[in-house]
Amino acid sequence: MEFGDKLRSLRTKAGLTQLDIAEKLDVSAAAIGAWESGRSKPRLDKMAEIAVLFDTTVADLMGEDASEAAISGTSRMVPLLGFAHMGEPCDEGNLADEVEVPASIADAHPRGFMVHAQGGCMDNRFPHDALLLVDPDMEPVNGQPVLAETADYGAVVRNYIRGRSTVMLTADSHSGEYDDILAGPGDEPVVCKGRVVWYMGERDER
Repeated sequence: MEFGDKLRSLRTKAGLTQLDIAEKLDVSAAAIGAWESGRSKPRLDKMAEIAVLFDTTVADLMGEDASEAAISGTSRMVPLLGFAHMGEPCDEGNLADEVEVPASIADAHPRGFMVHAQGGCMDNRFPHDALLLVDPDMEPVNGQPVLAETADYGAVVRNYIRGRSTVMLTADSHSGEYDDILAGPGDEPVVCKGRVVWYMGERDER
């Protein structure tokens, strides 16, 4: 039994809701849902807390996942640090998750991290609901997507364009309805957290 199925089974047997578990582990209910569906997995410290909560062991929780990961070596777990938005505001709380990505991708970006991005302002590049890999060690390149932090919009994903004295974060959308974010000499600075280098859809549409 895979981890998500095991967690759902233990929770159901204990008569607990996803929100109950979320409150006990100090994470969001959405995180519990993602764990149970297999979209992401908790970090080892949270895995240990789950084991204590249900009076079991981490090895038992991992079940087949542990042996498969040891044998295959084809994937890596990358931390999911939180939310960003691509047009619509969303909850930017932290998540205690890790996301499984191909080993070749993770190894190429050793300090990379994932963000859960939602919205339509980048839908020419990414799905409306996507997990994006951000490399904080890669400098922004004009015309390429970045994760940026702004005073007015919070954490956003936009295309980066730097002029002589301004930074512009532009949308890349089918609709064309999203305004650009412009920061000049007298504005609050735009802080680039890293370049978006890879993505996966949050929902499996098969």
